[in-house]
Amino acid sequence: MPVDGQSSSSITWPITAFTRFASGVWCASAISPACTVIAIAKSLEIRTVNIVRREEVIAELKSLGADVVLVDGPGLAKRVAAETGGAPIGLALDVVGGPSTLNLMNCLAPKGVLVIYSGVSGQPFSGSAPSVIFNEISVRGFWLGHWRKTATDDAIAKMYDHLVPMVASGAISPPVVASYNLDGFSDAIAQAAAFKGKVILTPN
Repeated sequence: MPVDGQSSSSITWPITAFTRFASGVWCASAISPACTVIAIAKSLEIRTVNIVRREEVIAELKSLGADVVLVDGPGLAKRVAAETGGAPIGLALDVVGGPSTLNLMNCLAPKGVLVIYSGVSGQPFSGSAPSVIFNEISVRGFWLGHWRKTATDDAIAKMYDHLVPMVASGAISPPVVASYNLDGFSDAIAQAAAFKGKVILTPN
């Protein structure tokens, strides 16, 4: 597979998402780019509830194969239950933080796991002590570098065997919104901070 700007930027998200999937029927996520989560989940026969902050992206995610797409906000857990027929959700992935984390936590079934690996809102995440105590909800952080230090060779090989063909075929293709050479470093950082997609830096 040629390692161009698109493929090199694509692989980090798939690795991160893949290592967080567990056995189960449904996964809830508040993640950007959601297209990666949707593609990997479908390949593993896991259905997704995708939580977004803007109503205008619902149709786009549906076209990518999302099973359920809902706008974050009050009553999210009840809306998720209505859309999924009350199916138990064992895993939630969060990169937003703030009150969105609590909303995702409330969607989880007892003994579910909430994984946080970014906080694009810039706000401290909110949680529910009763959910942790009485429903045994687990909250975990995830950083790819830590996983690489402890993952076995077999686990890493299995992950790449699954993901590399998806990247090569274009099944996984996170959006690249702009490409800059090193002279445009400041502009690249400013655009990346908007969290609208990948920004690529290339040699002059």
